[in-house]
Amino acid sequence: MKILYYKIRMHFFQLLSYVISHNSGVFTCIINGKSKFSKSTQFGTNVNFNGCSVYGFGNVKFGNNFHSAKGLKILTTIHNYKGSSLPYDRSIINKDVIFEDNVWVGMDVMILGGVIIGEGAIIQAGSVVVSNVPKLAIVGGNPAREFSARDEKHYYSLKKEGKFM
Repeated sequence: MKILYYKIRMHFFQLLSYVISHNSGVFTCIINGKSKFSKSTQFGTNVNFNGCSVYGFGNVKFGNNFHSAKGLKILTTIHNYKGSSLPYDRSIINKDVIFEDNVWVGMDVMILGGVIIGEGAIIQAGSVVVSNVPKLAIVGGNPAREFSARDEKHYYSLKKEGKFM
């Protein structure tokens, strides 16, 4: 019974993601945990979520072969603190978030608006990403900083062979 429930729930979330994103490639989207996406979310192929919440009205784009652990939070809208009131006024500022292909995000990560996560990047668990992440970078911390990088030769060899999880 548990397996049947899991399969029904998985297919429901795949269909829901497709309807929300209007992207025909979403049928390879796998959602294993409670996830909430906005109408402005686009999905690549072979994307895998174990729990993700998108907050705000900015656009979010997930590239192909995206994987995340539980607790991914993406904040795309902020209050205007430079406005006509203190501490902020009633206007909001929307910023987009882009995940390029083959990105892997660890558990309990927060991504703030206006960020581009480069191809093949890895985000360490517990990180707060406030600025762009270069391709193949491995970043972590609060705020997230690059502390290592993938082996470029190995990465592009696997990519050329089509070895995607």
